[in-house]
Amino acid sequence: MQIALLVILAIASAWAAVAATLGSIVILGTGAIPIIAALLFTALVFAFLLGTRWIVQWQGSFPGALLKFFWFVALGYGLYTTWVGNRDLIFGVGRPTAAQAFILIGLTLLLVSSPIVLSWLWARRLQASRSA
Repeated sequence: MQIALLVILAIASAWAAVAATLGSIVILGTGAIPIIAALLFTALVFAFLLGTRWIVQWQGSFPGALLKFFWFVALGYGLYTTWVGNRDLIFGVGRPTAAQAFILIGLTLLLVSSPIVLSWLWARRLQASRSA
């Protein structure tokens, strides 16, 4: 069962990365440089989100505080760009209705939280396999 959850979270994380990349492209533009920037930003965001467990556990140093600050920046960037990407992928360009916005809020929160949960469950699974 835990493997199935990890697979589902990995798929949701991949969807979130695609949506965040699309959202970044919508915001930045469709030229070569904006597309490269969108891919780079999305990779950085998801590196931070996948590293959540490690970042949260880093204690008492300036680099740790800086990592936590940038983790929050990455979370905000991921939430906004995933929102924009999902809005355009699912509902098309334009202002969503109240019902669509409700769905987008839930979808965006679930998708962006998936790499965070994945990082915790994966680390937990690794610890369990090492201690066995």
